[in-house]
Amino acid sequence: MKLKTIIFLALFSFTATAAYANISITCSLFPVYDFAREIAGDLADVKLLLKPGTEPHEYEPSPLDIKALNDSDVFIFTGKSMEHWAERISATLTDTAIIDASDGIETVNGDPHIWLDLSLAQRMVLNIARGLCTADPENSGRYMHNAEMYCAKLGELDAKFAGLRYDEPLVFGGEFSCGYFVRRYGIDYISAYDGENEPSVRRLAEVLKFIRENGTKYILAEPLGISAVTRSISDQTGAEILAFDTAHVISDDSKTFLGIMNDNYTSITRALND
Repeated sequence: MKLKTIIFLALFSFTATAAYANISITCSLFPVYDFAREIAGDLADVKLLLKPGTEPHEYEPSPLDIKALNDSDVFIFTGKSMEHWAERISATLTDTAIIDASDGIETVNGDPHIWLDLSLAQRMVLNIARGLCTADPENSGRYMHNAEMYCAKLGELDAKFAGLRYDEPLVFGGEFSCGYFVRRYGIDYISAYDGENEPSVRRLAEVLKFIRENGTKYILAEPLGISAVTRSISDQTGAEILAFDTAHVISDDSKTFLGIMNDNYTSITRALND
């Protein structure tokens, strides 16, 4: 009798686990990965496809990556302008729900870094939440509640950035991916780079002249992989390099998007007021 009871409990435990198993979600880049974590909470197993340190503009899915996507219930990507491979791979995924987080958001000049405008980040969050509601309707109420709570936090940070006084142009070093950010908050800026193109000698001379004439103390740059150009500008002018993280390449996935953007707020505030 005791043995039968143990077997019955074991079978019941297995059945209960199977019935209430979380859905599996694979996300392309860190921003949508962290958004999905916040929205799904303990309802899903959320994984990041591009490992920390991977440059997304140079990435192509490996056979193991494609298998991981096929094994997932949901695949979330930023948008076709960021993950050029996503549409091609998505067409091969027969049993995986696809969520394009940029749905309904127009990119500007082909720039895919839409999450740096925190009003657009909120739209991405809601797109992801609606997609999860379709994939897992039984838990749609929790997905939408979590998304609304998270959007409120993004909205608070958005208001903080908007409340700063950008009286002086900010200097950005390294490849410039901050177009949505500077447009959202009305920031005048100067950058040695035009997008991801290497700076010309003339452009570099203009940046050096600006820093010297204006007594600029800080250069904002990606903390991961600071470019030789940025270090050269710092060395020649004495301007200190401050981290401004665009969150598309991360050092580890234990960070959060809100934490990164709050750190950016600290850097911007120091650059404006110090």
